[in-house]
Amino acid sequence: MKRLLGFCWLLACAATADAAQYRHTAWPIERGAPADVWALAQGRDGWLWLGTGNGLYRFDGVRYTRVEPGGTAFATGNITALRFSTDDTLWLGFFYGGAAALAHGTLTRYGATQGFPDGMTLAFAQTRDGTLWAASRGGLVRFDGARWRTAGIDDGYPAGRADWALVDRDGTLWVTTGDELVYRRDGMARFERTGIAVGKDAIVAQAPDGELWLSDALHGTRALPGLAADPARARGAEPPRTNFGHVKRLVFDRDGTLWGSDVARGGVWRVAQPRKLGARALAPDDVDAFFGRKDGLTSDIAVPLLEDAEGTLWAGTNLGLDSFRRNNVVALEALRAGPTSDLALAVGDGGAMWAVNRGALLRATPDATTIAAAELPEIYAAVRAGDGALWLQASDGFLRRHDGVFETIALPENLGIEDVRAIAPDREGGLWIAASRRGVWHWRGAIWSPLEPGELAGRAPTALAVDAQGTLWIGHADGTLARVDAHARRLYGAAEGLAVGVVTVVEANGDAIYVGGETGLARRRGERFDALAVLQPEALAGISGVVRSRDGDLWLNTIAGIVRVNAAEAERAFAEPGYRAAARRFDHRDGLPGVARQATVTGSALADDAGRLWFLTNQGIASIDPAAIRTNARAPTVLIEALDAAGTRYAAGASPRLPSGTSTVRVAYTATSLAAPDRVAFRYRLDGVDADWQDAGDRREAFYANLRPGDYRFRVIAANEDGVWNAVGAAFAFAIEPRLYQRPWFYALVALGALALSLQFYFWRLRLASDSIRLRFEERVGERERIARELHDTLLQGVQGLLLRLQALAAGLAPDDRRRGTLDAAIEQARAMLVEGRDRIVALRVGDIENDSFADAVRAIGETLAGDGVAFGVTVTGTEKPVCPPACEELLEIVREALRNAFAHANAARVAVSIAFDAQALRVRVIDDGDGIDEATLRQRRRDGHWGLVGMHERAAKLGATLALRRVPPHGTEVALTVPRRVAFRA
Repeated sequence: MKRLLGFCWLLACAATADAAQYRHTAWPIERGAPADVWALAQGRDGWLWLGTGNGLYRFDGVRYTRVEPGGTAFATGNITALRFSTDDTLWLGFFYGGAAALAHGTLTRYGATQGFPDGMTLAFAQTRDGTLWAASRGGLVRFDGARWRTAGIDDGYPAGRADWALVDRDGTLWVTTGDELVYRRDGMARFERTGIAVGKDAIVAQAPDGELWLSDALHGTRALPGLAADPARARGAEPPRTNFGHVKRLVFDRDGTLWGSDVARGGVWRVAQPRKLGARALAPDDVDAFFGRKDGLTSDIAVPLLEDAEGTLWAGTNLGLDSFRRNNVVALEALRAGPTSDLALAVGDGGAMWAVNRGALLRATPDATTIAAAELPEIYAAVRAGDGALWLQASDGFLRRHDGVFETIALPENLGIEDVRAIAPDREGGLWIAASRRGVWHWRGAIWSPLEPGELAGRAPTALAVDAQGTLWIGHADGTLARVDAHARRLYGAAEGLAVGVVTVVEANGDAIYVGGETGLARRRGERFDALAVLQPEALAGISGVVRSRDGDLWLNTIAGIVRVNAAEAERAFAEPGYRAAARRFDHRDGLPGVARQATVTGSALADDAGRLWFLTNQGIASIDPAAIRTNARAPTVLIEALDAAGTRYAAGASPRLPSGTSTVRVAYTATSLAAPDRVAFRYRLDGVDADWQDAGDRREAFYANLRPGDYRFRVIAANEDGVWNAVGAAFAFAIEPRLYQRPWFYALVALGALALSLQFYFWRLRLASDSIRLRFEERVGERERIARELHDTLLQGVQGLLLRLQALAAGLAPDDRRRGTLDAAIEQARAMLVEGRDRIVALRVGDIENDSFADAVRAIGETLAGDGVAFGVTVTGTEKPVCPPACEELLEIVREALRNAFAHANAARVAVSIAFDAQALRVRVIDDGDGIDEATLRQRRRDGHWGLVGMHERAAKLGATLALRRVPPHGTEVALTVPRRVAFRA
């Protein structure tokens, strides 16, 4: 009984053209769409504008936004007409009369005071000279830039109302008056009458071929052949009256398909080839498809129709919004899978395919399906052999159809149909089959012969193919592939680069062998296999069909849908490991019923003789014409809607300066690509934060946290469903104000404060060092003075007493006493020792320096050391200040060593000392014009075997002074000593 019902259903569907060529999407009020959509318009920015009974809305394909213009508010929210003028002003007409212009967010109203009549506004039209016209129940009016003026008898307009207005491609203005159709040629001042009677609420539209179409309650919907080309020519008799097909709106899409929102029946109908009607009125049989509430339309009460810039047809209803877009994938209604379906598919001839469904063999084309045979047993698979025979895998064996005659072929003994895992025809009309437990068999000449398993024993075959040379290829569940020919066998696996999981399909295409599996696709290259990688790896899961189109593109039937890889991209991906090819996926959004059928015994993707591709899915059979794929060439318009920060929303274009303390922002953006909004891909970046573009997928907002004060620029770009990018995109500049402590002047103050503290610390440390040095020198001076006193009071006094006794002893000896001479020598020696001791004690005491100038001490040292023939001089600059005694001694020793070197080693003719007393330091320079110090001594800061320079540097370091030596051109040496003020001078 089920078979009979299924057969009857096929009879009902087989002769009808496929009605699923369009993707219908409904946005009912439950999904956020506004109610009572009475008018539609689209601007250059891509927004879809909706005039409703409750105000104005715009739609980006995802979200509806109510538009509240600035300036004057709407007089009424019941909008019945919308149109963009050539200057991008949106004109609105209202149910109770009047009009409004929305430009740059500001609304300007026009009512009776500005000459616009009462009564519902129905349509706007703009002629080539820029004049805007409005059709309303109160008459036909035109806008002069300030006021609206009503057309009347003086203009040749014969009526007091206007139901519709249209400007055709030649610039002629056509108006339905409620009684007849009139026109005004481009450049003419008056209207002319056509003599064509019309009923009330008549609509005019123009087809792509230029012909005008009229729809009214008197004569239905019909073409007016030749009228647009010659409006003045004589008209024939009035056509028969009919109200069938009378519509509220009439529109042609870019393919020439006619759409209407029906008055009497409600809903929306479609006529694919309206030119076939000629001049007669539309009849019920002419309608190719009807969409009503029961077909998924949001409501039967539909009014406005609009084709947008991307080719989508939109219909507004009183309960929402609907869209219709032609599918790239055509699903055959007669070949939909069901609970009792046994779908199978094989290549036919003449551009047709063989299909099996519900026990019937069908000859299928994209436009029609006819029954070739009925009451067949349950069929699992079909394949066409090289001799043209059709093999059908039935429940009890195989059926072979050749020249219209069926032949039953039993399976090999002890082999059930459930054991068959794959079938493939050979080149001579035979058949290969693979059984899960019995290996591979070959039917030829009415005999089944098993393939000797050999090294293939134990492997479960899952896929078969025969290439152009007759070589058999066997895929296995363990992911290996075997090549079998008359001469040898070869097994391929992971070691040869084949890693696709369980092999599900093997496709021999010319010299290429493609192997599809549960996890990917590979292609044979010599004795190795190259894997295909794509940008969306999930697209290659569950491959059950592989086919190449005539242009070389690679098509895969997968669990993710139908996947197309451009030929050049595929070649590059196979040749370059690591390269990921771009792939286009076709799924339910393109009209594909279900996804690829899995565990098929034949490949689920085929090409017919005409180059069309066919795919077997778990929900039916579908086809694609690669040469007629519609691509969306329009890059989406990208818009930034707003920025949210710290509870405040900033409109796009505001370039706001966010308050200090702001660290987190949210940016809302969108793109007006209405064809497939769920497939729009976004990338964004925040200059100053992101080093590269961030892939956002279809997400329409971006979040940033931990932002620092500064200037930022957010940029976003988008691509449509076919990968066409708007690389310019949109940008939003904003700045975050710094807190008080984040401002530049604050940083400068902090830096200055830190510098001041550093300097204060430095001087404090310098004072501590100076005080420490001063203390050590004072202790040292005190100790030396103590030693001097001790020596003076003990040693010198003792030596003086000893000298007096010796003198007395010598005086008691005769002048000629030999001992007196010896004693006199001892006395002289003692006297010399006394003098030397006194000098040493004087040297230990530095108290005299306090009373002498530093310059005089230096001059004295120099004059003592200077030899004959060497000029010596001391110069002083600045006001001489007293030098601190502890430092003075060390300084004099450094100067003494410098002068000693100059006089003793420089071979100089002149030695000079300059002493500079300034506010910050004491500076002493010793300069000679001798041979000059050698470079090795300068680098090492010492001369081998001599330690004078080392001592000078050590003394300078103890003082915290700097000592520098250098050669003076053309010859000579300079010793420069700089002593800080706090060390050099008395406090």
